[in-house]
Amino acid sequence: MPSRLATPPPASAATPLVLCADGGGSKICVVIRSADGVEVRGTAGPCNVQSVGYGPAIQAILLATYRALALLPRTHLPPGLVIPALDSSVQSIPNSPASTSPPRISSTLAVPQPVSVTAHPAHLSISSPASPFASRPGSPKVSLPPITIPLFQYVWLGLAGISTKADAKAFMPYVTKHLGVDEPRVKITNDVNLLAAPALSLPGIKHVAAVVCGTGTVGRTLEVHQPSAINGGPSAVHALPLEDVAVSRGWGYMLCDEGSAFWLGRLAIRSLLFTADRLSSSPIYAASARPLLPLHNDLLAYFGVPHPMDLISIVSLTGPFVEGLSVGEATAKRNAFMAGAARVVFKWAFPEDTGTTVPPSPPASDGSASSFSHTLESQPNDDDPFAASHAEALRLARSAVRSLIELTIDLLGDGSVVRPESTALALGGGLWMSKGYRNLLLEGLRKEGVVFRETVVVGDAAGAGAAGLAKVEFGE
Repeated sequence: MPSRLATPPPASAATPLVLCADGGGSKICVVIRSADGVEVRGTAGPCNVQSVGYGPAIQAILLATYRALALLPRTHLPPGLVIPALDSSVQSIPNSPASTSPPRISSTLAVPQPVSVTAHPAHLSISSPASPFASRPGSPKVSLPPITIPLFQYVWLGLAGISTKADAKAFMPYVTKHLGVDEPRVKITNDVNLLAAPALSLPGIKHVAAVVCGTGTVGRTLEVHQPSAINGGPSAVHALPLEDVAVSRGWGYMLCDEGSAFWLGRLAIRSLLFTADRLSSSPIYAASARPLLPLHNDLLAYFGVPHPMDLISIVSLTGPFVEGLSVGEATAKRNAFMAGAARVVFKWAFPEDTGTTVPPSPPASDGSASSFSHTLESQPNDDDPFAASHAEALRLARSAVRSLIELTIDLLGDGSVVRPESTALALGGGLWMSKGYRNLLLEGLRKEGVVFRETVVVGDAAGAGAAGLAKVEFGE
């Protein structure tokens, strides 16, 4: 059993607390968990320390922390703690249509139970978010007061923009000053590292290969240690027993991100354009060209354009799509828009994910085809267009996942140190929520002779991190 962390000074809350945060480019989620199993959450705005800066980042963390603390029972907080009036400290930022209902307080944290995976002999467990949040919660427009009363037995911050030990060291003074915790009780890592948290509850795991596949892609290898004291005496503190030992890619969409949602959107657009080119080149072919498929029609509906060639203006950042935006804003909008097309591809590639036999049209579609599509589909076609759409979407998904297979194998090095039989594969990011896409990865790895001891899918990184801390801290 992992060693326990030391108890904080007597001024701390009667019930020991741990804090874990997952901070990215759009928002931060803070999860606070107590020794008796109470869990609360708070969110705030962007928290990529390199993009927004150290000051705004720590204020976002502090706001999310205060929001979570406000949900804790008073019995779990020291009498002297003052939580500021948060409503007056938040600027009004439009929220997405996602649910904004307050997060629940649970007396216990559900631990994901492994289930068998037919496509892979390892076990698979899935950790899902406890509740939905708006995509861009408000951030403080005025400085919030720091927490001056010791509250947390340990703090783990997984933040985008923290890539090296030097990054963590530079941000550390902001954390200790504002969260009221001394340095030995803080771990600052990249947000990818949170995916390794479930391994703290898995026997026989020496390493974790963490692979993120969302809008972009990145992989990290972490070594799992036994918690060790970092200072002596009766008040010894035990550090989080996870250490970065390797990284693979994560260089951005211009240099990598193969297999990501952005990459799948790119492949989908290319499929549309190739088909349009073939139809425009019919005079040089003996056989008639196949018309646009229902998959292609759904993609046109998603992008809101009548003709495949109109997609070029979106990709090249020209036209009304980006009017009034800076280059950075336009690029981010374009990349997110292209990444959203992955949902259309997955509906056709993996209808079993939604329990359907014929993939439905995407939300942007009213079920009708564009005028261009009507013209094309009036041509003879001997193939079943729905079966052909499934085949084309599956081809795109198989093409995309190849690079992710390579990325995952890279995380094993030469196999002399990191061995699959003692390594957990931890998957995070929106695309891994698709069982069909996961199975393509696992099947591809198996064909390469790579079978991991365990496979976990983490849909709630902050919650998984808090559970991992609770395992180390409270022996849960």
